[in-house]
Amino acid sequence: MSINCTDRELLEDFIKDNLKESRYRHSEGVEEMAVRLARLHGADVEKAAFAGRYHDLAKNFDTDTMDKYIRKYGLPEKLIGNNALAHSKVGAAILEHEFGVTDEDILNAVRYHTTARRDMSLLEELIFVADVVEDNRTYSDLDYYQDLAYRDLDRACLEILEYTIGDLTSKGRDIDRDTLEARDWVLQKIKETENGK
Repeated sequence: MSINCTDRELLEDFIKDNLKESRYRHSEGVEEMAVRLARLHGADVEKAAFAGRYHDLAKNFDTDTMDKYIRKYGLPEKLIGNNALAHSKVGAAILEHEFGVTDEDILNAVRYHTTARRDMSLLEELIFVADVVEDNRTYSDLDYYQDLAYRDLDRACLEILEYTIGDLTSKGRDIDRDTLEARDWVLQKIKETENGK
């Protein structure tokens, strides 16, 4: 299976031109981690590699550029001026409209890699987790979260979501509804698995 993308070479040039070196390295790290997790958890390796590599293609846009893309593609107004939240939605829109990516699972994995959401596919969950646990990350609990992701993707996803919600709450920042719904959904999924449903 080959991923539908009008010009992979042009897409490579795009991320090299638009990402800082550290962010490019992070993207390579997410690609590698996504492949590792895909092999362990039975996801499509090629899709995982592609979504991992290009998930952050809009991350380093300045606010003016980001806002132009938000308006160009009719994305929600709440994203205006909010690069942290907008970059994943803008990235998915660019992949779809400018590089002809038609695979909805890949587009959603990019679109929700920041917030997660309820009813995520395996690929979406995998990219959300890979983004946090790739090898270039430097936080003290990295080994713990990597080990958890290798063993139990749902549990890793839940712990990352709970950490994110706690961190945003402590800083008095808004929490996206998708993130709260994702946490409840993963928690329910884990309970159902434990109850043998």
